[in-house]
Amino acid sequence: MRRRSLALPAALLPVLLLLPAAAVPGQAPRFEAWKLAYAIPDGWRMTQQQGRVHALGNATNDAVLYLAPGPYQTFEEVAAELPKAFTALGLQGMPNGQPQAGTYGGLRAMSLTYVGQDRMGTPLEAKVIAVLSPHGTGLVALGLTRMGMMARLASAMDQALNGVSAAGAPVPDAQAIAALRGKWMLYSGSTSGGGRLSGSASRSYEENVEFDGQGRYAWSNSASVNVVTPEVGVGGGSSAGGVNAGSDQGSYTVIAGTLVLQGRAGKTIVDVQILADRIIADGKTYLRMQ
Repeated sequence: MRRRSLALPAALLPVLLLLPAAAVPGQAPRFEAWKLAYAIPDGWRMTQQQGRVHALGNATNDAVLYLAPGPYQTFEEVAAELPKAFTALGLQGMPNGQPQAGTYGGLRAMSLTYVGQDRMGTPLEAKVIAVLSPHGTGLVALGLTRMGMMARLASAMDQALNGVSAAGAPVPDAQAIAALRGKWMLYSGSTSGGGRLSGSASRSYEENVEFDGQGRYAWSNSASVNVVTPEVGVGGGSSAGGVNAGSDQGSYTVIAGTLVLQGRAGKTIVDVQILADRIIADGKTYLRMQ
């Protein structure tokens, strides 16, 4: 659970570029629990919503725009998320210039452009704009387009964020916060080999997290590896292994299906699904132990 993520849906670009798009006059999409809103650019429409991410496509199918809210208090927190966002989308790239400061709707903003390619090797240009509110939240816009089309995309992104508004502090989901109460565990392991002549190897990984149902949590993990060499040859029959462990604790909240952990190691943001006997966070399943 200790991985930050913007939770952007993977591999959407090839799909969204094929979707028809049309303007939705007067629509002002909102992230209700986050108290954030933006404007849909002329000639664009929302094509998909997944978790806390809105995906927009344009009428010419040559660009896509993702918008996602989050508990971002600094631009450094946003920057820490970007490599994972690009990885989730199967993109490789590098900055094309220096970050540019600005404002949208009276709110502080920072933008940066990139050049790169998707997993199929198609050259792309990208732009990221982060807007911070005075309520400890931010809205991140990530636009992708084909080479040579950045000017049009940048204009659409400006239009979307010129309509940004922040109505207040985000609204925690009290029911979800309480539903997390208890102890949860994730475990994975494997063993291979096992004969005297072939040797063996085993590994295991375990995470344990306990929520008090009122906004405090404690987390720990351990990983172990053990290797036994074959009982033949020089040094045969020896074994070697190691164990690594870590822990953290702090506060937590849940906002519209997003779990936010604030611990000694920093802030962690993951989409979470809470079931009776398990929670699914960041694509990993934790089973209820108590």
